[in-house]
Amino acid sequence: MINLLYRNIAKLQTIKGLSNINILRAYDKKFIKDNEDKNNTGVFECLNRQFTLTLTHDSTFRNPPSKISYEERGQLIFPGVPFHEVSGKNVVSSSPSEKIHNYLVSRFKMKLTNEATLLVGFDT
Repeated sequence: MINLLYRNIAKLQTIKGLSNINILRAYDKKFIKDNEDKNNTGVFECLNRQFTLTLTHDSTFRNPPSKISYEERGQLIFPGVPFHEVSGKNVVSSSPSEKIHNYLVSRFKMKLTNEATLLVGFDT
């Protein structure tokens, strides 16, 4: 189980356009659950997985394989998106809100130039 976590991290470290890979702890997940926009359902999907990673990506990383937002009853919804680079069950990714992005950058002391944060959740 832990081996899969660290194999995934090692693989992500080799992919062009990805960096700042960190494991979210229980207190990080709680903060994000308490502060994320309720319409960002993909973030909540990531947090409900056994493991949740945070990482950053720049413009050299691939485009998402599916839509990252849609409108439902006048509300903009941000669903979970597949993330094929990670092995495991129920793999999902999502971009957090600006407030959570700022929390993650500060919490993990990320040095960013033009990257966006991303959450990736998976089960073993």
